[in-house]
Amino acid sequence: MAQAPLVLIVDDAPDNREAYAEFLRYRGFRTVEAGTGAQAIACATAHHPDVILLDLLLPDVDGLDVSRYVRGIDTLRHAKVIAVSACVYPTDMTRALEGGCDAFLQKPCLPDKLVEEIERLLDAPSPGRPAG
Repeated sequence: MAQAPLVLIVDDAPDNREAYAEFLRYRGFRTVEAGTGAQAIACATAHHPDVILLDLLLPDVDGLDVSRYVRGIDTLRHAKVIAVSACVYPTDMTRALEGGCDAFLQKPCLPDKLVEEIERLLDAPSPGRPAG
């Protein structure tokens, strides 16, 4: 049996991280969490997640810099990066997609929408739900 996809949740708000992590685990995903850009880089390097949910406004390293870092490392290029941000001007969305993010979701984002986007990017249903 294949291992469930690993999702790295990067957000400086602990409540956001914990809520998304709990829901994703309920849906069958494995999760790891980071509260800063530096932690996100270290966690991504150590765990090689399949998906990174990335807040763009972080207290140290900018989310776009995290995305660019991920895209620059061979062992992380497979990871799908989903920007999840309250920065929702068209220029913010364009910068995120040009900065290496595969998708952009507006905060607040319902957990079901996160799962839907993860499944779309991985092109597979969540581990807790049968295909079809």
